[in-house]
Amino acid sequence: MKLSNKFKKKEGFTLVELIIVIAIIAVLAAIAVPNLLGSVEKSKKASDEANAKLIADAYAICIAQDGASDTVAKQVLEPTNTSGVEQLLKAKMSKIPVPESKDYKGTDSKFYIEVNNGVITVYGGAAASGGTQSTVYPK
Repeated sequence: MKLSNKFKKKEGFTLVELIIVIAIIAVLAAIAVPNLLGSVEKSKKASDEANAKLIADAYAICIAQDGASDTVAKQVLEPTNTSGVEQLLKAKMSKIPVPESKDYKGTDSKFYIEVNNGVITVYGGAAASGGTQSTVYPK
């Protein structure tokens, strides 16, 4: 057997075939990554909405069982505060959550609660003065 025939019988992929496969993988990744990131943000928003409902339900229990006020001016819920509304909520919840979604998150984002004659509204947004908050629950 000649030496040149020995090299011709080698099996494997050519450089062109490998480049085509890499290009196909790159196109698929370019399509999949933005969809994945969008799904992560949707899940954070859904989590914030669920947490806001949990806060509203916990305060509703406080009104029903503990005789908490059915009128509370809009106030920030500080997870580290141990008095007022936070104290009532911590008795019903393990901790007070903070917003995670871009829609409700700023540099110092918190949930806010407002109660008007038993109607509970939970907001999310920047806690700094002049910061904006948007309604998280009810939608």
